[in-house]
Amino acid sequence: MYDVCFDGETVPLGDVQDNPARYVKRLERAKVTPGYAVCLCTTRTAPLQLVIRRYGSLLHLAGWPEDGHRHKPDCDFFKDPNLAKPAGGGDSTAAILATPAGLNVKLDAALTLRETVTGSRGSATSTTHRQSRRSASLLAFLQTLWAEAGLNQWVATVMSRHWGHCNAQLLAEIGTALINGAEAQSVLHIMRRFDDAHRSEINAEFEAFISRLTTKKRGLVLGEVNEVAPTQYGHAIALRQSARKYYASSNLIEHAQRTYAHAWRALGDRSARVVALLLVERTIKGHLRVVDLAAMLCSHAFLPCDSIHEVAMANRLVAARRHFVKPVRLSEADDMFPDFILRDTDPETHIEVYGMNGVASYEARKREKQALRSARRIPAVEWNVDRETLENIALPPSRIAPVA
Repeated sequence: MYDVCFDGETVPLGDVQDNPARYVKRLERAKVTPGYAVCLCTTRTAPLQLVIRRYGSLLHLAGWPEDGHRHKPDCDFFKDPNLAKPAGGGDSTAAILATPAGLNVKLDAALTLRETVTGSRGSATSTTHRQSRRSASLLAFLQTLWAEAGLNQWVATVMSRHWGHCNAQLLAEIGTALINGAEAQSVLHIMRRFDDAHRSEINAEFEAFISRLTTKKRGLVLGEVNEVAPTQYGHAIALRQSARKYYASSNLIEHAQRTYAHAWRALGDRSARVVALLLVERTIKGHLRVVDLAAMLCSHAFLPCDSIHEVAMANRLVAARRHFVKPVRLSEADDMFPDFILRDTDPETHIEVYGMNGVASYEARKREKQALRSARRIPAVEWNVDRETLENIALPPSRIAPVA
C-alpha cells in the first residue's frame, strides 16, 4: 500500500484508513489549504490529487474525479476504465444513478414512514405522487456499492484485506451520495473496524448516528455479521465490529434464510464472510429493531461470491497472488458474465465454477456460454465441483512477476 501526503506530512495510506480519527485535524487543515491531499503511488510532474471528504465526524480520502486511471493498478484509488461503468448507464429512471455529484440511490425500502415504496418488507403504507423511477433492493444497492468501491477486484501485489480497508473504500465511494433523497451520511452508517484503543470514539460516533433514529425515521447499518442467535421473541444479530445487538423477528430471519441461502449457510465458516445491510429503527426502549436486511456472501478477503464454491476459488486465487475481478451483475447486458476473470493472462481468462451440474436449464446455459467463449476465442478454466477437487484445477501462468 502506498503513501499519501497532506498537511506537510507523508504517511502510509493504510494508517489513515485504519486510524481516521488520528488524522482529523491534519486533514481539516489540508482540506482548507491547498484543498486536497496527494497520492504517492507514482512519480509524476503533476501530483495525483485526492479529495478530502467528510463523512460523519471524520474525514476520508477519495480519488479525484476522472483521475482514477492515472494511479498504479495496485493503488486503492485506481479506477480501471475498462471496468468502470456509470451506474444507471444514462437511464434517468434507473434506481441507482452515477452523477457528477456522486451516487443517487432510490431504494425500495422506506427510510421514513412518509415514503412510498414497493417490494420491501419495510415498506410504508402511505401514498404520494412520485417521479416514475425504478427502485433498488437492499442487496442490489449493497452489490453496486461494493463494485463501485472496487471491492470486487484483486491485484497480485495485495497481500490481505481487512474491514478497515473495506470501510475506507466504501466511504470514499458513498461520501457524497444521496439515498432516497437524503445525504448518505444521515441515513447510512458503515461500521468502523473495531479497535479497542479507539473504542470510546467509535461507540460515540455510532451512538450519534442511532440517536437520530425514531419509530418514524429509519437508518441503514452496514457491517460484517458475527452471529445470529435466537432470543425469547425472535433473533439477535451481532456485527463483528461492535457488541451492539440488532433484534429481528423470526419471520424476517426465515425470509433471509430463504432469500440469501448461500450467505446464511456460510455463517460461522472461517473461510468466508457475510456482509449485511440492515434497515433498522429504534424502539421506545432504545433497542435497534431490524425492519429488513440484505446479506452478501464474501470470500475471506471480502470479495463478493455467489456460492461457497466461489468462496473457495476466490480464496485460492488470492493465495496464489493472482490479478482478477469478480463481475457483479448490475444489468442483463452481459451475455457471458463469468464467475471470475483472470486479468494477469493475455488474453484474459474466464473462470467458471459449476455447482449445479445435471440441472437442465443450468446445463443449457453452460453450453451457451461455452459456445460464446469458443466463438470469441476467450480461454477458460472450468471447475465442476462435484467431479473434481479444486486443488486439481490447473490455472494458467500469470504474466505478472510474483512479489518477493
